[in-house]
Amino acid sequence: SSGAQLEKVTAHSIFISGNEIWVATDRGIAQSDLTLPNLQAPASWTTYTRADGLPSNNVKNIVLVDGIPYAATNFGIARLVNDRWESVNTGLPDLNVKAIDGLSGNNFLSQTSVLALLSSGVYFLDSSDRWQRLGPFLNDVTALKSDESGQIWIGRQDIGIARFDFNSNTWQVFETNSPASNNFAALTLDNKGRLWCASRVRGIHMFDGQTWVNFSTKDGLAKNDHRTILLDNQGRIWAGSWGGGITIIEETADGQFTFTRIDTTGGILAGSDTPAFVVVPAMKMDLQGNIWVLNFLANNTRALAVHTTDGRWAHFSSSEGLGTTLVNAIEIDQFGRVWIGTETNGIRVLDYNDTIFDKSDDDFTQGLTVADGLFDNKIKALAEDKDGVMWIGTEEGLNFWIRGQVGVKFGLINDFVNTIGVDARNNKWFGTVAGVSVLNSDGVTWTHFTTSNSPLVSNDVLSFAFNTKTGEVWIGTSNGLSRLRTPFTEPQENLSLLTGFPNPFIIDGFDRFFTITNLTENTSVVIYDSAGRIVRRFDASEIPGAQVFWDGKDEKGNFVSSGIYVYLAFSENGLSAAGKVAVIRK
Repeated sequence: SSGAQLEKVTAHSIFISGNEIWVATDRGIAQSDLTLPNLQAPASWTTYTRADGLPSNNVKNIVLVDGIPYAATNFGIARLVNDRWESVNTGLPDLNVKAIDGLSGNNFLSQTSVLALLSSGVYFLDSSDRWQRLGPFLNDVTALKSDESGQIWIGRQDIGIARFDFNSNTWQVFETNSPASNNFAALTLDNKGRLWCASRVRGIHMFDGQTWVNFSTKDGLAKNDHRTILLDNQGRIWAGSWGGGITIIEETADGQFTFTRIDTTGGILAGSDTPAFVVVPAMKMDLQGNIWVLNFLANNTRALAVHTTDGRWAHFSSSEGLGTTLVNAIEIDQFGRVWIGTETNGIRVLDYNDTIFDKSDDDFTQGLTVADGLFDNKIKALAEDKDGVMWIGTEEGLNFWIRGQVGVKFGLINDFVNTIGVDARNNKWFGTVAGVSVLNSDGVTWTHFTTSNSPLVSNDVLSFAFNTKTGEVWIGTSNGLSRLRTPFTEPQENLSLLTGFPNPFIIDGFDRFFTITNLTENTSVVIYDSAGRIVRRFDASEIPGAQVFWDGKDEKGNFVSSGIYVYLAFSENGLSAAGKVAVIRK
């Protein structure tokens, strides 16, 4: 109908060909000419609905092939002939069409054609107006596009991007150098500095600084939904899943990876209300190398398990003192006691008196609930800092415990705490549903990071990993991963490894820094020019770790001139070391 009043509708896609514009909406199709002076005027548009022959008013997208408009709807495909839409569905296995596209310039199909994306794969319209499937059956296809050379591309949730190979009649997969998902439920760093990520939707992701490697059920994982991950003393990665127990990932001498599952086999772990569904929401390794495992909703009530350094397993049940199988957070304190956060019962504490296999001296009498001052009995996260303070995150706020007393800490950007981490310099990092809050080691100063004031990829923060050598903090969220450079590194025992980089240090007006690293505790740094004059001084109180960053400026805030500069590091206990750097100012 011409000149119909346009309502406010949802536009799914726009197709422009020359001066023609076609808009696919949930109320039909709108078409106009871009040369018209006022496209806001309803009279400038022609609309098409079911009354004009469309199989449905819910139109996904439109393409023009040889000047003929084709429309994809949730009830099939139609084309416009003599101002009337006619269905073209012969050969389609179902009518719920996700998208269509035009195809030309292809040497294998004799004529210009139309492509259709369905849940079962990609189809093309042959010369007899019948749809034929390209290649094998497909699922999880989310996008379809043909290019100017006649190549056909698809996007799939499980493999990424693929191109159709007409010679082999198959889809050629192009691996993207990226994690397989945007969900980073848990993070850990291995001995090589590689980042291992547990995803709730796509398995395990590993990043070596250059390349991503993704592991899923196709590689040997029991499930793709993972909630916890850690590195053991043998360099192996333990990944706890929601439904598949634990998978131990071990690297072989030739760089391959093997997968060993720990589940109900041998009675090591227990299923939940579904016998084979083994839930492991959290794990923690103690100072001796024992790995403590939470077995959520264990149907034999043994919701706490531990793998000892000699390869044996021990278990602790709800009747022995846990009180519940709804366990979801764990921490080991400086005395070796096991703190277990629960869904409904607050915190239970196990003191096994250094005798894991002797039940007679186990003490479960300690614990905390709202009656002791907790904000909530549902515990989201636990972490002990370097002063022996236990930090307790809930959905209602932040508590801490020290010397038998529960305290309250205000200042979070949001009271809903997902995760807690402690860095090398005893700063506390709190991941909330509204960003990151960092409590300085002084226990007073707060710093907050959100998507508004920083490059943080999402405010729903799920996990942290701290590189104590570089000061890098990895921040995992429900919608991506962020990396933050901080000065919070682990001090060295002496200054024998003192170094600085980059060398030469180029000052070109951009935010560049010369990093002086491998400092000891309580070390000051002074930078001199070639004449021995002090250019910049960093007192020990300004250096919160093993490195300091020089921006190329002197004490007055001016950039220094090109030349050779000496940096001298000296500690309170008499240690000292020096190095040189060539500065090039552009």
